[in-house]
Amino acid sequence: MLSRHQLALLAYPAPDDGHPTPSHSRAGLIGRAAETELLDALLRGRERIPALLVNGEIGVGKTALLRAADEQAHRAGRRVVWVTGAPAEADLPYSGLHQLLYALRADLGRLPAHQRVTLSRILGHADGPTPDRLSTCAATLSLVTELADDGGLVVLVDDAQWIDRESTELFAFVARRTCGLAGLVLVVAARQPGPLLAAAGPYGRQLAPLSDHDAGLLIDAWHPTLHSRVRRIILDHARGNPLALIELPKALSQEQRCASMPLPVHLPVTPRISGHVGARIRALPEPARQLLLVAALDEKAQLATIAEATGETDVTAQLCPAERHHLVTMDTDRLLFTHPLVRLTTIDLATRGELRTAHRQLAGVTNADQDVRATHLAAAALGPDDTVADALAAAGDRAADQGVLTTATEMFARAAELSTAPAARAERLGIAAQLACRAGWLQWAKHLNPAPEEFGVTTHTAAVSAYLLSLDEGDVDMAHRRLVRVFDDPSTSVPMRRMALEMLFHVCVLADRPDHWAALDAVLARPDCASAEIVLRCRAILSGRDGDAATMRERFLELLDRWPTTPAELTALSTASLSATASALDAVTELLPVLRGLHEAPADNRGAPTARFGLHMEILDRYHSGRWDEAETLLRESATVAGVSGLRTLEGIARCQRALLAAVRGETEQALELTDEVLRWAAPRGIGLAVILAHQARSLVALGTGDHEQAYATLSNIAPAGAMTRLPVSARRIVFDLADAAAHTGHGAQAAAYLHTLRDGGFDRLSPRMTMLTHGATALLARDSHTDEAFRQALTAPGHERWPLEHARIRLAYGERLRRAKEIGPARVELGAALEVLERLGARPWATRARNELRAAGLAVARPAEGPAGLTAQEESVARLAAQGLTNKQIAVRLRLSDRTVSGHLYKVYPKLGVTSRTGLRDALEIRAGWDADGTAD
Repeated sequence: MLSRHQLALLAYPAPDDGHPTPSHSRAGLIGRAAETELLDALLRGRERIPALLVNGEIGVGKTALLRAADEQAHRAGRRVVWVTGAPAEADLPYSGLHQLLYALRADLGRLPAHQRVTLSRILGHADGPTPDRLSTCAATLSLVTELADDGGLVVLVDDAQWIDRESTELFAFVARRTCGLAGLVLVVAARQPGPLLAAAGPYGRQLAPLSDHDAGLLIDAWHPTLHSRVRRIILDHARGNPLALIELPKALSQEQRCASMPLPVHLPVTPRISGHVGARIRALPEPARQLLLVAALDEKAQLATIAEATGETDVTAQLCPAERHHLVTMDTDRLLFTHPLVRLTTIDLATRGELRTAHRQLAGVTNADQDVRATHLAAAALGPDDTVADALAAAGDRAADQGVLTTATEMFARAAELSTAPAARAERLGIAAQLACRAGWLQWAKHLNPAPEEFGVTTHTAAVSAYLLSLDEGDVDMAHRRLVRVFDDPSTSVPMRRMALEMLFHVCVLADRPDHWAALDAVLARPDCASAEIVLRCRAILSGRDGDAATMRERFLELLDRWPTTPAELTALSTASLSATASALDAVTELLPVLRGLHEAPADNRGAPTARFGLHMEILDRYHSGRWDEAETLLRESATVAGVSGLRTLEGIARCQRALLAAVRGETEQALELTDEVLRWAAPRGIGLAVILAHQARSLVALGTGDHEQAYATLSNIAPAGAMTRLPVSARRIVFDLADAAAHTGHGAQAAAYLHTLRDGGFDRLSPRMTMLTHGATALLARDSHTDEAFRQALTAPGHERWPLEHARIRLAYGERLRRAKEIGPARVELGAALEVLERLGARPWATRARNELRAAGLAVARPAEGPAGLTAQEESVARLAAQGLTNKQIAVRLRLSDRTVSGHLYKVYPKLGVTSRTGLRDALEIRAGWDADGTAD
């Protein structure tokens, strides 16, 4: 049988979930700096103590600390011996000493003959009676002293609570007599302080749970792709316990880790957790285990409720073994689990029959809360039961009204399983799928949605299928037609109409075509569609029915100020409506507090689309405000969520956002590759939003490389002449790009006509950003004395600091105009200010343009370093992953690039770092990391 130390070592290879295991030998133990420093002092002889006793709860990191001591000792050239306690050997005299002597058996020859015989008898290698305790202790002391003087000896005792009494006393004997011996270090780990604490004196260390900060670092090191919402739930359950932080995410599916499927009511545990915690639970008497299970399934765990449910007259007496095993504590009226892992493991160890019995017992005493009672009855049911199904469906209705959509979905799905009539099953499955869509659990909705061939086509089936079609296949035209037909069915319920309207609005946002919006307006005019207030208000604002273009944004901000932000009112679909409107009106920053408040709410149980819409807003905010590294990190999270969820439409939008970011950073090849993919996918499916974003990214690439003719041609695809009234609001923001391209290509008249139409519609006052862009476009197209005034109005527009890239580009254009007008002094001021911002942002194409203009104005400007050894951000990411041993294909998947792009980056990286293959990458990057900004070594 493997020892616990060997098992612990086996736990460190890459886990089954595909996440790389952190290098603990390089990174050190997170949150244990003081303990590792003390170990280092002991090994270096700076501290001399009898023994270091480490104790703490299961999973707190005692074995990991011993393992760190092992690594430090080997680096220091010390010999290391492990002794590991086990319950099966706790009553076997000298079993702990036997482990020590067996490891050192080759060195027994160093001892005098009588001591060698004494220890050989303990090992069973010599005949004779068992030696007396004093002789055994003296011989062991001689052996460890000899080895300590000859290169040093480190003895690591794990699970000391299971070490036999005789060995424990021997270790204490040795520790008291070797305190001044620098070559011997004794480190002992136990759950609770025992007899060895006396030997350790004041050097006992209680390992506390990790702080919130360190817990976050640990979970991020082991599970870097874990969705933020799931991460928060794991942190809450783990309560700083390293074992829980590492293991709990492994028990989840990939879809659950990415928040595309809901987490189970009770988190599952891994065999490793069950092995650590379950041993104490299995050791309990059967009555105690039964009471513990009932308490684990009862949210309040009131002692009176447990007693009434089980018929046990003296609950506290029966639970005393659990309290002695440090599984629970009991106050006057309630049972408290010492750690959430105990509760989860108790449920995980129970059989199906035990779980049904416990749920049935709780249902029998839960009369005050009918919804809780219905849940227990449903969990206890062995087969279809219409009475329980009806009660559970009624509970689901109440949960949906309160906005607890995941719980409501689970209730309707279980009610469908318990229903005997096919029609009732179909209806309840349809409602469950509808609620899953509203909550944002698209994979779950796809699984729940009733099959037409089994139950026939219902309103629920058609609506859910349409929404799934729009997000999965991307066929927005078919989805639009199916959703419009839902409103022709007079039997459609009010909640169903509301959900269908929210879906229809989202489909219109994706399509972004006048005919789709017109069909939505016709549906919204019906008197039976008044319940979807967010959709009605958002559409009224965007269409201008609430006022002219200049007041659209103002109306939206008023809506945000007065609209409640409880889960009952903000579903995944209504969040999408608000997000689309905010994006069109440059009100992303104002919407974020609403979305963050919903995201952090304890009742928040929403899935991938909700997370994706929130992420979309966060990404836009980071992109517009110039925090591009943060935007790139969020884009990776967004792509993971969308990809695992099967949300191909949202994944396509994420590609557009990555293309925009690549374009402004000057990563031309990646931007064009991404936009090619998007256009091939989106154009045939009629996803107008993705097409517009892809063309915008391509125009930025052309503008950055100075190909103004190509930029103008690309922008004309977004804004054809004379189509202003049919343009989506988001497309109107290309006005400055269009003017920039037109001013260099002789198309000034066409761009000016576009600008005038924009002003005539009042869209220049749509937002501070639009005001800045229209003034900038006016300045570029002007050829008279009003140019300077237009530039000044653009550069002093209120709130311009929220859009640093566009503001810097306008300043750059102004500097260029001044230089060409021979106003060298003012030109240098504007160009220098623009260059400072553009370099800070990493907008390389425009920074290069500003640098060249400054040189033309008579200033010598040095080219700044782009990163380690002049690597671009993308090259550095590829290099670091390659240095970790990832293949080109794995890097491509991680960074969402093509294999060809990865190969191209590595081809450029090798000469920059002075290496010829992957084997030299790690050393080269580490050497470069030690260089400071001016290129001199630290």
